[in-house]
Order: sequence, then structure tokens, then C-alpha cells
Amino acid sequence: MDDIFGFLTVSQWLAILRIGIGLWWLKSFFHKPLRKFVDGQMVDWTLELADNHPVPAYGRLIRKMVEPNRSWFPYLILLGEISVAIGLILGLFTPLALIVAVFLNLNYISLAGVKPKDISVNRCYQCEQGQNWNMLVAEVVLLATAAGCTWSLDALLGFFCSA
Repeated sequence: MDDIFGFLTVSQWLAILRIGIGLWWLKSFFHKPLRKFVDGQMVDWTLELADNHPVPAYGRLIRKMVEPNRSWFPYLILLGEISVAIGLILGLFTPLALIVAVFLNLNYISLAGVKPKDISVNRCYQCEQGQNWNMLVAEVVLLATAAGCTWSLDALLGFFCSA
């Protein structure tokens, strides 16, 4: 691809974006108080969001999914976030990492990115919208442009990249 600013190619700029989004997922993983997160903080907040969701049917669906699985559900979230981070930073199984990232962001938007009935549950719902929508747009662009084929283990190992 053509150079941009005579410095890097489009593919290389996309690789930088991929790595940057991966670092953001890594930050998301590490900024959590992990012990509290897995000991109930995440599940309690999720259930509170579900109970105050503006679409009651969606709130009930989330409650039915999360509440009976409260012992392992936080680990699933953490596993998803760290897997996405590693996948994007290293460019390993990049399309899969991006699909999981899109799925996570869509779920975060649909639960925490909407105005709850009781605003005290999540005063920052608009912050959630901005962060997750921006990440979602970047992830879709990265997926559509095969951004895992530059500066990546996928390219090195011949995964998902045509020669």
C-alpha cells in the first residue's frame, strides 16, 4: 500500500491502530480491582444495571444469564478482555480477537451504555457509549482491512494472511 506522510504504509498505520486498541483492552483488564471484580463486584453491578435497564426484557435476559453463573461469569469477561488484548497486540488470531472485541463492546454498549431508570446506578453511561463506540468502529475497520497481516504473528505463521 501507499505511504502516508512518506513514513509508514497504510498497513503499518493500521497495525499501529491494532496494537493501540490491544493496549486499551490490556488497560481495561488491569484497571479492574481483580479480587473485588471476581468476588462479586462485577456481577452485582451487572445485575443492578439489568434491573434498571430501560428495556425490561433485556434486563431480565441479562439477569437470567448472569445470576445463575455468578461464580464464573467474571472470569469469562476477564478471559475475553485479556485474550483480545494479547491477540491484538501480538497480531495472533487477529480476526478472532477482533470478533470477540466487537462482541464485548456491543454487550458493554447495550448494558452500560444506555441511560438506566435510576441514574445513580450508572451516572457515566454516556462515557461508556463514547469509549465503546470508538473502539467498536476501530475494531470493525481493523477486521475489514486485514490489519493482522502486518507486524504480527499471524503474518509470521501464515494465519489469515495471503502471501
